[in-house]
Amino acid sequence: MEIILWKLTLFCIVSIALFFLFVLFYLLLARLLSTFTTNPPKVECVNPFTIYASSNGVHMDLILFKDHLAPTLLTQFEIVEGMDYIAIGWGDKGFYLDTPSWAELKVSTALIAAFLPSATVMHVTYYENISPEWKTIKLCKNQLNSLNNFIITSFAQDSQNKIQILKNAGYTENDFFYQANGNYTCFYTCNVWVNQALKKAKIKTALWSPFDKGILKHL
Repeated sequence: MEIILWKLTLFCIVSIALFFLFVLFYLLLARLLSTFTTNPPKVECVNPFTIYASSNGVHMDLILFKDHLAPTLLTQFEIVEGMDYIAIGWGDKGFYLDTPSWAELKVSTALIAAFLPSATVMHVTYYENISPEWKTIKLCKNQLNSLNNFIITSFAQDSQNKIQILKNAGYTENDFFYQANGNYTCFYTCNVWVNQALKKAKIKTALWSPFDKGILKHL
């Protein structure tokens, strides 16, 4: 019995040590790779389009003027009168739907999101005006098209190529959730999604960053 308890104790100690080593490695990797920037070819145009990036301190969204969204996507969105700016984000379904605020975050939700490939959703939020806290990004037409293509492919579609809304899942009357493609992991987070979108649009951004600050410092 004592041998069994000793082995269990040793197993727990080793597991905890490996966990903290992994977390340390992850944080160092994130810090290192977010320092390096992508080097997209310089693109110039006479009348660039303006999009925005926002962060709540943890999670980032991309925000587009509604007329700059691909029509095939915009026509499927819910209409919110008087709201001309649409924020789009991708993320863990459990985080989004089961955690309206950080005070309600469960340890189980955080652990599943971090260490197990989990289902994802798209979060679409409408805004009436531009916030001074948003980061401004200029795009040429081809860049905007590339960004829109990336966003479109992030939405899961049914057999008739229609996006799939989650009924009564929004926090307010101005936001909606849709089924998404892909799985959330600690290596592909909501912020990595934004980073990938910026790469597709040939915008200078972090080489890889699971955290918002690693992206924002390059914008």
